[in-house]
Amino acid sequence: RLPCNPILGEGKPENQNLGMPFTRGGKVGMIDMNQDGYFEEALKLRNLLEEFEGGDRGGGGATAEEAARPVTIVGFPEHIFTQSSGFVTAIYMAMQERYFGTFFQRVLSEPLGVRFHYGHPDLLDKLHFLTRGGVASASKQINLSEDVFAGYKTVLRGGRIKFKEYHHVGKGRMTNLAEISAFFAKVSQGAACQLMSRDLYRLVKSLPLDRQLSLLHGGFGFYIINCLTM
Repeated sequence: RLPCNPILGEGKPENQNLGMPFTRGGKVGMIDMNQDGYFEEALKLRNLLEEFEGGDRGGGGATAEEAARPVTIVGFPEHIFTQSSGFVTAIYMAMQERYFGTFFQRVLSEPLGVRFHYGHPDLLDKLHFLTRGGVASASKQINLSEDVFAGYKTVLRGGRIKFKEYHHVGKGRMTNLAEISAFFAKVSQGAACQLMSRDLYRLVKSLPLDRQLSLLHGGFGFYIINCLTM
């Protein structure tokens, strides 16, 4: 007897990929349900869209060939508006997100050249991703951190990623310790799942040694080093 519940992909990436053909325009913004928008930030969207035209260096360690690639992802930071909730954990989570979403990704982008796609609120080139399998990898259990695979995919298939800090959107983060702990567990499990993927294997084989080490220490290697230290 066949089971009634066939194994499908993860909900969010499946919905993103299935919904892509029904979107309008040439660029698509990846916005989560716990994100907010500001009118004054919306005025900067035209500038952000012009970032896809290129006209600058390719980032840290980029060769002339890489700099000539089309820009397929433009990333920007988030503003954590739940910091004002008053809880100590809310303030901590907002600070952590501030460092990861702004300062850390600034360094990943340049000079390290290993800033990929972390889900939101990046703008993506719709045509590029429609012809390369969608904006996220949706295999159950393997692609737990589904968003970063869009970054791996576009670098492997001729795209380039930018990170700009003059535009941001609001972001609501969890404000109690149990949810924060569950979130960090999910992120660390996603990092472990990345190590089992073909995408990461192919990416590492194609990168020079300096960017391989940058990718290690700027991503999943953080959790490996933590385990070794403990």
